[in-house]
Amino acid sequence: MNKPFIKVGFLGLLVMGMSLVLLMVFPSKAPWMMDGFFTPIIAFEFVQSPGEVYRLFGLSGSLDQLSMTQSMIKAMDLGNKLDYIYMVLYTCFLFFFSFVCAKKTGQRLYYAASLLSFVVLIADALENIQLLRITAKITRQDFGKEIFFLHCFTWIKWGGITIVFLILAPYFFKGKTLSKGITAIGISSFILSILAYLNRSVLNELMGLSVALMFLMMIVYSFFYKIE
Repeated sequence: MNKPFIKVGFLGLLVMGMSLVLLMVFPSKAPWMMDGFFTPIIAFEFVQSPGEVYRLFGLSGSLDQLSMTQSMIKAMDLGNKLDYIYMVLYTCFLFFFSFVCAKKTGQRLYYAASLLSFVVLIADALENIQLLRITAKITRQDFGKEIFFLHCFTWIKWGGITIVFLILAPYFFKGKTLSKGITAIGISSFILSILAYLNRSVLNELMGLSVALMFLMMIVYSFFYKIE
């Protein structure tokens, strides 16, 4: 086959389709978000205290307004439940893309990216458990433990994804214009993940955007790359 990534590309289309579904399900606005954030689900993933959770959902530290935020909670919960489908799809995409790179080049390094995809899947699943527990406990004010584990699993997920991109960078760097662009985005996403970890800010959103762009470019690559 002169297009070794074509089957992975079709899996990528499912990733894109599920991304659009989640875009429609997750809340597009929130009563409040931390400085630099403009995507409610990203802000939720990076909250650091119960107070931030209350403000994000419009509670302002008071439980009297809970009824006003039920629609947002339901949307978040539905999105996080559907996200289990999404996480399986995108981690499978990373796994098989990396696997094809390894088979095509004979470089065992790319098998490490495939294995890391499983770590990302587990971390993402555990992250969502914390998010769902937080909304379930939002009236009880006792979800400090969930926020602690949320921070851990969220960064294992995002860090794992960007490390996969970094591992794949040498493969793309050897290619032509599109491949060189993918290399630049992949390395940028890794750098942004480090900066965002050190300074929670708009950098977290930029990291998310760079990861989304990287997936898009890899999917395009999957369809257009062919062995000469």
